[in-house]
Amino acid sequence: MPHRPQNQTTVSVSTPPSDQAWLAARRVARELDRILDEAGPHRAVVDRAAVELRLSTRQVYNLLARYRVDRRVSLLLPRTNGARKKRLDHEVEEIIAATLRAQWLTLEAPPLAPVVAEIRARCEEAGLAAPSYGAIDRRIPSLFSPEDIAKKRSANPKHLLRLKPRPGYIRASKPLEVCQIDHTPTDIHFVEVVEGEGVFVGRAYLTLVADVATRCIFGFCLTLEKPSALSVALCLAQAMCPKEAWLTARGIEHSWPMFGRPRLLVTDSAKEFKGRAFQRGCEDYGVRIRYRDRGRVHEGGVVERLLGKLNAVLATHPGSTGRSVADRDGYPAERRARLSFADLERCVALAVIDHNLQVNAKTLKAPAAEWARNSVDLARFADNPARVVLAFLPGAERRLSPQGVSMFALDYYSPWLGGLVPRRDRLGRLEVRYDPRDISHIYIRDPETREFRSVGRRDERLTPMTLWEHEGDRARRRAATARSDREKVTLRRQIAEIVDGSKPSKVDLRDAVRRTHAGEADKPYEAMRPSPPTSPTERPVRERRRLPVEDW
Repeated sequence: MPHRPQNQTTVSVSTPPSDQAWLAARRVARELDRILDEAGPHRAVVDRAAVELRLSTRQVYNLLARYRVDRRVSLLLPRTNGARKKRLDHEVEEIIAATLRAQWLTLEAPPLAPVVAEIRARCEEAGLAAPSYGAIDRRIPSLFSPEDIAKKRSANPKHLLRLKPRPGYIRASKPLEVCQIDHTPTDIHFVEVVEGEGVFVGRAYLTLVADVATRCIFGFCLTLEKPSALSVALCLAQAMCPKEAWLTARGIEHSWPMFGRPRLLVTDSAKEFKGRAFQRGCEDYGVRIRYRDRGRVHEGGVVERLLGKLNAVLATHPGSTGRSVADRDGYPAERRARLSFADLERCVALAVIDHNLQVNAKTLKAPAAEWARNSVDLARFADNPARVVLAFLPGAERRLSPQGVSMFALDYYSPWLGGLVPRRDRLGRLEVRYDPRDISHIYIRDPETREFRSVGRRDERLTPMTLWEHEGDRARRRAATARSDREKVTLRRQIAEIVDGSKPSKVDLRDAVRRTHAGEADKPYEAMRPSPPTSPTERPVRERRRLPVEDW
C-alpha cells in the first residue's frame, strides 16, 4: 500500500504556551496578587479587577480559587487540553462514532469531508441537529487511539512502530561478554580489471563483528557474494584470532589488538545464522547465540550504527552510491569508481582502526582505551584462523564407499581414507566441510584425531574451481543435452502402445475359449450323416477318356 498519513485531523496534544498566552496569564496574576494582598474586603477589589481584565466577577473568583494555593502563573494558562463537556445529543454521538468507525477508520484512509457529509445526512434523516465539521474532527482523538488509527488507516507497520516506546538496550559490563554480527552492502563501488574479459564495477558486502561493552570493531569481512555461511566464517576467523599477519600482508602499519572468543553472539534471524554450520561452529568454540526477534531488532542495534558509520566514511569518496536514488541525484557512481577490491578492503580496515581510536561523543570514551583497560583478565586462546574458518564453513555428512566420498557430483579420495574402508559400516556418516571458493578439495573430519583433513578429487584434477562455476557448468551441459517434455514421453508412449497391443483383451480371450469349447462339442449333423456302402473288393477308378477337339 502507498504511504498514507495516520490521521488527517488535528489532534489536541499538550503544547508549550505561546508568548501571548503567557503575557496574558502574567497580567491576570498581577491583578490577583493585588486582591490577595489587600487587607480589607475583597469585593471592591474584585470588581475593579474584573473591569481591568474585562471579565465577570464570577470568572475572577474562579481564577482566584486556582491561583490562591501555589500562586504560579502557569495555573492561569488556558485549559485547552482538558476534557470538555459534550453538548451534542447522545444519538448524534452514536451516529458520529459508528460512521467514523465504518467509513473513516479503514485501510483506504479516506479524507474526513465525505464522512462528515454522511454523518450530517444520517442526523438529518433521524431528525437530529447536524454537527459541524469541527465538532466531528475534535471527537476523533477521544474515540480512537493513535495506535488504532495507525493499525486501521495504514498498511505500513512503521507507522505503528513509531508510536510504541522502545526502551530496549543491550548491556554488557566486560569485553567479549556480548557481541553482535551483521551485514550490509557498501555504499561505494569498486573496480576490478579482469584480464582478457573486461572491467567489472560493483558493490561489495560488508560483514562486521562489534563488541557491545567497548563499542570496538574487532572483525570484518568484505566479499563479492551475498551474505552466507562463508562470509560469517571469514569474519569470525578474523575476529577470534590475532591480526598482525593479516595487517602486514596488506601493508597496514597500525595496531589492531582486539581479538578473542565472544561469550554471547547476538544476531538477527537471517538464514546464514540459522544454519547448522554456524550453530555447530559456535558450539565448538563455546559461543552462545541469541536471536533478536522480529519487531525487536531496534533493541541494542550497536552493530547497525557502526555499519552506518563505516558506510558514511566510504560514501565521501568517488564512486559513492548515495543513500538513495534521490540522494545520488544523477551522480555517475559507476563511472567515478576508482578503488580496486584490495584497496577498498584496506580502506575499510583503516576506517575500523580509526573508529576504535575515536572518542565517543556521548560517553566520552575511546573504544581502544576501554578495550585496553578491561581486557587484561580475558582468557587467551591460540586459535588458528584456518581451523576457525573450517569450524564455520558449510558442510554435510557423507557415507564412505570404497571409491571415497561423493559430493557435488564429484568423487573425492585420499590414501588415508583407504584405512577406514574396512570399518566404514561401523563409522557411519563422516562430517564434511567445503569452501565454496574452491571445491577442488573438501575437508573430512578424521574419526580418530577429530581433526579436519584435506581430501582432493579422485580424478586428480586439482585446478581451483568455485562452487558456482561448477554448478553453472553443469547447468549449461544439462541445458545443451536437454530434451523437451514431448520428446521425453514419445518413446515411452510407443513402448506402452506395443505392450498394450500384444496383450489380448478380456473379451478376445473369452471368445477364444468359446471357440475352443464349441469346436470340441458333439455336432448333431455328424450323427445324422449316412454311413457309406460297404463292397467286398475295391475297384480302381478308371480315368475318363476325353474326346479330341479340333480347332479350325
